[in-house]
Amino acid sequence: MHRNTSDVVRTGFADAFGFNPAGVWSAPGRISLMGDHTDIQDGITYGFAYGARSAVALTPRTDRLIRIRTDLVDEAIDVELNDIAPPAAHAWQDYPLGLLWVIRNWLPEHVFDDDRPTPQLTGLDMFITTDVPIGAGLASSASLCAALSTALNELWNLDQTPMRLARFGYEVENDYIGASSGMSDHVTVLLAEEHRDVFYDARGGDATAIDVNPLSAHGYVGMIVESGETHRNWAGKVNDRHAACRRVAEQLGYQSLRELSIEELEAAQEQLDEADYRRARYIVTEIQRVLDFTRLNRTEGLPSVLPLFNESQRSIRDDFEVSTQRIDLICDVAAAAGAPAARMTGSGFGGAVFVIVAQADYDRLEAMLREAFTEYGWDGLQIYPAVKTGAARRDA
Repeated sequence: MHRNTSDVVRTGFADAFGFNPAGVWSAPGRISLMGDHTDIQDGITYGFAYGARSAVALTPRTDRLIRIRTDLVDEAIDVELNDIAPPAAHAWQDYPLGLLWVIRNWLPEHVFDDDRPTPQLTGLDMFITTDVPIGAGLASSASLCAALSTALNELWNLDQTPMRLARFGYEVENDYIGASSGMSDHVTVLLAEEHRDVFYDARGGDATAIDVNPLSAHGYVGMIVESGETHRNWAGKVNDRHAACRRVAEQLGYQSLRELSIEELEAAQEQLDEADYRRARYIVTEIQRVLDFTRLNRTEGLPSVLPLFNESQRSIRDDFEVSTQRIDLICDVAAAAGAPAARMTGSGFGGAVFVIVAQADYDRLEAMLREAFTEYGWDGLQIYPAVKTGAARRDA
């Protein structure tokens, strides 16, 4: 289903630069099961790394020139490391350049122990690619940042933990690109373990690997359904919703909505703008759903948590209003096919849906979805099984 992106960048690098790279690194995408957007309010998220990967092939240079090549677009980037600055307009190179900018600015303020190798910022020859669909809510940006930060952690002697590398990716999105986003995507793709889920608590900055029975043990399979609609992390609609949550927290005297109970929020409803109230209601109830999901999944198993997926989808659709007609249709068709759970994954305004469906119903649901998209005249539908994988790593 997915390419071996590490082989792709190794070959692409040799073709572009005429010699072999010093190394190849890759990182997975992420499927968010629950908790989207809560991490910007010190909330909790739950997801896992899945099989599509971004990859980067690199060789350090003796100067400060950055040369970036890719098979994603017919464009080459050549820029001096010291000249990288936040862009006036956004483009594909924002994430690799943004990561270089973040690390370049961070390094002078960081004190290293005397017994560590001295970090060395160098120019780079770089070839990148990804099989994580861009703008599909599957963490393509975090995946690319994780592959590159893992590589630079080694090549530039940064000696940083995966959590610090995740923060680099977070800073790219918030400080370089100007998106309002949390850390959960970056944390998951850097700390995931094969066959395990990742529970991330933004307030404590803690990530926990969760052992779960495979869906197949219950006769189910996970399905990813790409809607064909894409979003961008810097879109104003997402930032507006996050701003509404900040307004509610400030108006009620809290540092974040994580501190607020649903009872307190409901009691204050008349004081709040109606749309702001609904945005906050999604965050507050979603944090509780993630807690319930995690507890029930550990104690009672999969059947007990299936309704929470659908509750979460209704809330992110009606309260946070980041769903779309295509996303709603996918969820409705899944329910009509007997799938017990369907929920969008990622920040919304397009993207993908994660569906839990009986193994025996997989082909029938796929056919129903294709028929529905044909009826509406929509293209871009992609359907494939959700397979868990491990975190960012060096591949060669």
